[in-house]
Amino acid sequence: MGFVMPKTQSETKNSLICTRVTSNIKEIIEQQASREGLTPSEWMRNLIIKELKHENLLQMIFKTPKIKERRNNGRL
Repeated sequence: MGFVMPKTQSETKNSLICTRVTSNIKEIIEQQASREGLTPSEWMRNLIIKELKHENLLQMIFKTPKIKERRNNGRL
């Protein structure tokens, strides 16, 4: 299994980029995406983001999940 980027809640994606590929490349993308539990669109988006971060063209943002506190007699 290849590199898997976590799914996150992010800003709305409202811009579209289209490209043509050979049927062989399309098949490979679909297979890789399926192996990682992603749609081809998600897989390609992750690949683009990974490359932009590698080239320092997109800042790295780390978000921490919100943790719900559970109180029991003053203890967490």
